[in-house]
Amino acid sequence: MLPGGEDGKRRGATTDDDDEAGATAASLNDLSATAGAAGNPRVPAPFPRAAAWAVAALLAVGIGLGALVLAVVQSAVLLVVALVLSAAVSAFFLWNASAAASGRVLRRFVDGLPASSLRVAADGQLVKITGFVSCGDISLISSYEKVENCVYTSTLLRKCGRWGSEVANVKNDCSRWKLTHAERFAADFYITDAKSGKRALVKAGYHSKVAPLIDENVLVTTSRNTELSSTLKCWLEERNLSSQEAPLIRLEEGYISEGMQLSVIGILSKKNGDPMIFPPPEPISTGCVLLSFLLPTYFDGIVLRLVDKSYVMPNSGIS
Repeated sequence: MLPGGEDGKRRGATTDDDDEAGATAASLNDLSATAGAAGNPRVPAPFPRAAAWAVAALLAVGIGLGALVLAVVQSAVLLVVALVLSAAVSAFFLWNASAAASGRVLRRFVDGLPASSLRVAADGQLVKITGFVSCGDISLISSYEKVENCVYTSTLLRKCGRWGSEVANVKNDCSRWKLTHAERFAADFYITDAKSGKRALVKAGYHSKVAPLIDENVLVTTSRNTELSSTLKCWLEERNLSSQEAPLIRLEEGYISEGMQLSVIGILSKKNGDPMIFPPPEPISTGCVLLSFLLPTYFDGIVLRLVDKSYVMPNSGIS
């Protein structure tokens, strides 16, 4: 089943229609595997794990020497210095790991990168194009809200990951939501450059690497004291998902629909006179931000960042 509930084979379809439906399904880019614990694109850590372990070993040696000096000469100066240095380095590593995992580093990079112009940008250049979105050969429909004419959709189902929370927590609050099901798709689309007025085809479809910076809105948050709506029950049944295993469920959905304003980062191609934006051939560094104590990290694929601020207004509800 294609996103939005369209069957790959339509009623009364001919052989040509079947082939066209199959080609449409093959043109979709299934990004469900990129939905991490926070729904953000997977970004590699800004430092190698081996380097982190090496620094931890050196700090442990320093603390050990400080303790030895304290025991022998009754001086705690070295131990205090080692402890303070260990705390500072640990905080630095945790800060960078959290910023990379949450996508904060990549968002900062995208927002700080100046917008390019399709008219003056060179072939093969890394560009940031900001403008309005329009559908390509195929369009998507969001899974739950059934929003049509989308070029990107993401629907995430989370269940409360804390053991026994449905019994112990009388307020039905959950501090830890575990991702149990994800539907995330993208397709090729057009973007009209706000600077030059020219239009480019963004190759976000099949086999393209995409790094979506699109926040999902919380649509439904269930509680153990209310029954599920018929819409949510039907949505779960269509996917063979049970609602009885965890009474606390959260459904989130995000999308990019036609007419929204978007920033796209990728490699510009001007071959044959038609501007096209492709994923970078290799991961690209975001650079170091000294004032924020952020190490450089890398992104791999076309970056999608919504500029339309009205979209991120949450539509929460109890169902």
